[in-house]
Order: sequence, then C-alpha cells, then structure tokens
Amino acid sequence: MEINRDIVVSIITPSYRSKNFIFDTYKSVINQKCLTWEWIIVDDCSDDGSFEFIEHLVAGDSRIHVLKTDKNSGTSVARNIGLKFAKGRYITFLDSDDLLDENYLSNQLEFIQTNGPLITSSYRRKAEHTCTDFIVPERIDYKLALKGNPMSCLTTMYDRTAIGEVYFPEDISKAEDYVFWLNILKKGFVAVGNKNVLATYIIHANSKSHNKWKLIKHMYYIYHKTQKINWLSSMFYVLRWAFYGLKKYKNVH
Repeated sequence: MEINRDIVVSIITPSYRSKNFIFDTYKSVINQKCLTWEWIIVDDCSDDGSFEFIEHLVAGDSRIHVLKTDKNSGTSVARNIGLKFAKGRYITFLDSDDLLDENYLSNQLEFIQTNGPLITSSYRRKAEHTCTDFIVPERIDYKLALKGNPMSCLTTMYDRTAIGEVYFPEDISKAEDYVFWLNILKKGFVAVGNKNVLATYIIHANSKSHNKWKLIKHMYYIYHKTQKINWLSSMFYVLRWAFYGLKKYKNVH
C-alpha cells in the first residue's frame, strides 16, 4: 500500500459523458476548506469530448489527475483504477454530477479521526421537483446493511490503513457500490454515521438505481451469489431491500 503523507484524502470520480455537468462538481472540490487532497478522475472512454474537456479544465492543478480506461468498461473498473492510483490514507468517492459542501472534507476528516475507520455522512437528495435530506443511522453493521443500503458512495469515507485494499466487483453493472460496502462490513467493520448534511446527490429520472422494481432480480443475485446467502433468506432480504428503498425515496420526485 503506497501512501503519501502529504496527501490526506484521495477523492475518486468515475466519469462518462460528463462534459455538460462536471464543472459544478469541479468547483465543489476546489472550494474545499481542507487543502490536503488529491482528486482522481477516471474517464471511461467518453465519446463526447469529456476527457479533453476535463484535461483542459484542470490543467495546471497538480492535485488533480485525469486518467482513462483502455476501453469503455463501466463504473467499477473506473473506480478500481482510481483506487490503485490513490496515494491518500483516506478514500472517498464522488460521482461526476454530485456536489460536495465546502466543509465536506474538513468535517469528515475530523469525524473519522474520532470515529473511524469507516464513516458515512448525511446528504441532501436533489431531484427534479424536490430536495430532501437523508439522515444516516448512527451505526451500520453488516446485518443492518443487508436490509437496505444507507451508505452512499458520495459521503462514505474509509481509512485504508485499517480497511486495507478493497475493490469494486467488476462483474456486475448495478448496485456495485452496495456490494462494495457489504463486503467491507462483512469483515466485521461498523460504519459510524455523521449526522451532518455535507453533500448533494443529484437524482436523474433515468438513474440506474432510482427504479427499484427493475432491480429485484439483480438484488437476488447480489444476496444469493455475492453474499452466499441461501435462496429463502435471499428472497426475504430482497423484500426488505425493496421496502427500504420505497420508504427511503418516498418523498423524492
């Protein structure tokens, strides 16, 4: 594990066709009160000029690294490339259309040093017609997470020196972040919730995670195959997950 002591936290962003919205994300990163960060943007072979746009946008800022996949391979591959490149002790993720509050890093770093090695904060969900806060639970263990995913890639941070090197599953295309967190929690780690709302999650009408009912079959695969849970219990967890999702997004539209 290669850690640069001058870089406290590595922010990892997968990018695909993000030319039209990543500028706001860029501003939210460079406006952070905490300065000891690096930002790794991994473009997944965008065909709209995003890679060139981002390179031009961040030119001259040595804290920002723009990488590219060999071929269009999906979010997990892009994030894993970022993870292998990262030099910071702490890891956090940021999608190319989401936004960090200016005190996100400073608040989370203070929180993780007291409550680490795995933390997740509250965030606001901005949809077409609503903007609502999601407040995270105080503690999230594996058993709780199986009932639904309260850990957002946007606001979860972990300490590599304690968690170790972990990677996203590259053989699934949906809810890969859920499997990522489950695999960490399954080792016995517990995520501690930071109640402060520190970021904005942008929800699009065609978001791959927004239509929960289309994911039922896929979620069964996650429980049964990736978590090695028997078929009956997997069906139970799928139902719990669906109920949790409907409740979580009840007022989001």
